[in-house]
Amino acid sequence: MEKTVLRRAASKFKRRIKETWADWRRRNGSSPAVDWEKALLNDELSFWEKALAEGGKDWDPAEFRQRTDLELPLQDELRELISVPPGSQVRILDVGSGPLTRVGSRWAGHEIQITATDPLADHYNALLKKMGIVQRAPVTFAHGEKLLEIFSPNNFDLAYASNSLDHSYDPLKAIEQMLAVTKPDAYVYLWHFSNVARHECYVGLHQWNFDISKGDFVIRSGKIAHSLTSHFGSAIQLKCETTHAFGAEAVIARIKKVRP
Repeated sequence: MEKTVLRRAASKFKRRIKETWADWRRRNGSSPAVDWEKALLNDELSFWEKALAEGGKDWDPAEFRQRTDLELPLQDELRELISVPPGSQVRILDVGSGPLTRVGSRWAGHEIQITATDPLADHYNALLKKMGIVQRAPVTFAHGEKLLEIFSPNNFDLAYASNSLDHSYDPLKAIEQMLAVTKPDAYVYLWHFSNVARHECYVGLHQWNFDISKGDFVIRSGKIAHSLTSHFGSAIQLKCETTHAFGAEAVIARIKKVRP
């Protein structure tokens, strides 16, 4: 028992040293440059090809079932952010959805229209067709940083991103665009694992850390640091919290669009 505890402590210490070294290299500009589009194809697409094989057997069967459930209810934490009269159509934008959105599509008394977007949309749609997997929403090609090139301003009742913006090339720009395409007084909802880039030592698409500091949502990478409160000021109202999922800490931001 004592040896097991010592091994775990040694492993944790080595991990911290590795992360600290990766942080130092990143801050001092000595990390290797990343080809974002190449990393998408090599890392993200390869991940999903393996994850979806055999019904998610070697990934997360419960997550696979949820994402492929055509009758999945809209999640409580999302419903509470949407203010529309009964019978209204609810338009939800999922940014960086991957091949299968996590957003539920059933809400009694409402018609939900999910627009799922991802830079790998064409690849994902072809992959799912080949595997015979039916989507709740087909994926539309879009970069989170360029949503206004495809969608009109003030268009959606909710914009959502889960475990995706930390893989983008400019997450702050993506959040700006998400706010631009949501309606006034609507929300942007962000759910991401905390400080993934640091934990993954800035390898591949893992280039951005998301964290919460004194109630503020903070984005960091090397010498770059963005505070949502400082950046958007009175244009938003922000509420943040931490949670745990899949054995790791995650951060949640609810961003209300107060004015265009």
